[in-house]
Amino acid sequence: MNFRRAQKPKTPDERQVFSYACWLLARRNYSRAELLEKFYAKYISDAAIFAKVFAKLTKLRLQSDESFAEGFVRSHAHWGAHRISLELKKRGITDELIELFLPSELSEIENARETLAKKLRGENIPDDYSAKQKLAAFLARRGFLIDVIREVLGM
Repeated sequence: MNFRRAQKPKTPDERQVFSYACWLLARRNYSRAELLEKFYAKYISDAAIFAKVFAKLTKLRLQSDESFAEGFVRSHAHWGAHRISLELKKRGITDELIELFLPSELSEIENARETLAKKLRGENIPDDYSAKQKLAAFLARRGFLIDVIREVLGM
């Protein structure tokens, strides 16, 4: 068996850090904070080099928090706005950007209805209270707020 030893962080070289960032961004979109965490894990902290790399990435339009937030919201449309907001904050996105890309309340209700329709596979919402509670818990786990859940389930 070939075991990898934990490598000590390397002294950063701007070209290496930029190449590493491009390699990461080729696989998926990252927020600035996520990339910074990756840099700190791999390289010895050098804010000047990291700033130069971020400036180059921004200039070449390879990374921006706006495009990350927009893509994240689009790809997680089956989640509620509350959960999306929490996940974006966890990834270092500012509140202003989150509010810019979050769905409105009307689209939130529509999104909850679509999610519920997929769950029920075209069947009607049951009248049984315990069944409605289970559906409410399902929507809550998806990040929908209680007001939206009540509106959708007619509670």
